[in-house]
Amino acid sequence: MTNFFVIIWTIWAFLITLLIFLVLFPINLFFIFCLGSFGNKIFMNYMYYVANILLFLYGMRKHISGTYPFTHHGPCVYVVNHKSYLDVVIIASIVNPKIKYLGKAEVFKWPLFGLIAKHSGQIPVQREDKGSRQRGYDLMKEAISNGFSIILFPEGGWKNKGDSKSPNPYGLKENELLHSFRNGAFRLALETKVPIVPIALFNAQERFFDKSMRVIPGKIKLHIFDSIDSQLFKDPFVLNNECHNIMLKEIENYNS
Repeated sequence: MTNFFVIIWTIWAFLITLLIFLVLFPINLFFIFCLGSFGNKIFMNYMYYVANILLFLYGMRKHISGTYPFTHHGPCVYVVNHKSYLDVVIIASIVNPKIKYLGKAEVFKWPLFGLIAKHSGQIPVQREDKGSRQRGYDLMKEAISNGFSIILFPEGGWKNKGDSKSPNPYGLKENELLHSFRNGAFRLALETKVPIVPIALFNAQERFFDKSMRVIPGKIKLHIFDSIDSQLFKDPFVLNNECHNIMLKEIENYNS
């Protein structure tokens, strides 16, 4: 694929994303601010279709292995490795729409997008702030009790320590296949008695990588694991290791 084509395709992807966002923005505001909880429900349901339309327009098609369609349909904690800004779109295109994301507090300050994220009920967290982490945790427990599933990226990000423009509080190592998981997702699953559903993304960073800011069409490969019954575990660290190990093995197999 020539560099010229990639540049043109990247411009197309950014323009179509901006166009769709601007067209939907007033509609989203109407749903969120005028229709209350019913509007939020509509918003989250149609975002599934928006995500699939975006991937189609980006020239990307999903290649999903493992347990798909999902066999578990109630509230759960989705645990996903983090590779790219594209990850959120990919996950939104496959999961049950009754979901909430835990996201970086900075995202909620972005113009327009942050307004939608904040008032659609998504959950912000300032990772360096213990109080913020606890508030986020409490909101996730409340969301699960109300029938929502939670999407978490327990690596804490994908940007490594060596990239000065992308600092990360967890000191992520460069070129690590799968970083260690923070324990919050697994403690949350045990305390709320819901299963964990691991999802391994293999090549999202090849389709859109934040350093190059280039969009490249092609297959998006991912693997969805069977749900893990959190009630079979007493220690969240053991559940953490179980989940990390099966995901790492699948990612290693993909990269071998």
